[in-house]
Amino acid sequence: MAGRRTVETATIKAAPEERVLTLEEEPVLTMSLRWPELEGDTPGLRRIGRCFARQTQTWRAHWEGTLYAMACAALTEARAQSRPFTPWTAALDFTVTCNGGGLLSLHTDAAEKHGTARPLLARSGETWALSSGTPIPLSALFPPRTRWRRQVLTAVADQCAQRASSGEFLFYEDWPRRVEADFDPDNFYLTEDALVIFYPLHTLCPAAEGIPEFPLPRPEFPL
Repeated sequence: MAGRRTVETATIKAAPEERVLTLEEEPVLTMSLRWPELEGDTPGLRRIGRCFARQTQTWRAHWEGTLYAMACAALTEARAQSRPFTPWTAALDFTVTCNGGGLLSLHTDAAEKHGTARPLLARSGETWALSSGTPIPLSALFPPRTRWRRQVLTAVADQCAQRASSGEFLFYEDWPRRVEADFDPDNFYLTEDALVIFYPLHTLCPAAEGIPEFPLPRPEFPL
């Protein structure tokens, strides 16, 4: 029986989509989607590609449904009050952060702007084994029986303390509690030399500070 084909690097192209949704011919919501498509015909690459396609479809359906209805309601209210209306926007994009050695890691950002309000941003991180097409969990980056969760949280807390004392970031006063309470082991990605842990908006700090990211030394434990 032939063995599984080893895939060291993925060839990726961006698939773009632009749409303007209207209400009575007036622009209401502008959608911009850009997602990764993997070239190659191995089962692993096809599996990863299907996951990206499903993720994109989830955001598309949400924006065409719930968000579009909200934007239409906002336009109707603005008309009733004789106020100007600024069309809403929604954008999906991705950034490849590591591609090699049999691994693919990236993060995907979904941004919404409700008229003139501050943009809302949601980020997801994913790391894949290219040959098998399976996601790699954070725990797999550390040797067995390692207290990896405590190790990660301690490193994040140390960086928070340093940034808070230097004034680099404006953290919430209870950030030490939030570091652990809001930690999600799925919120990470790899670069060539770092493991990056991130937290959602409104968790450790106000939204104006953006998505807080914490680069840690990349574990050397082989996958």
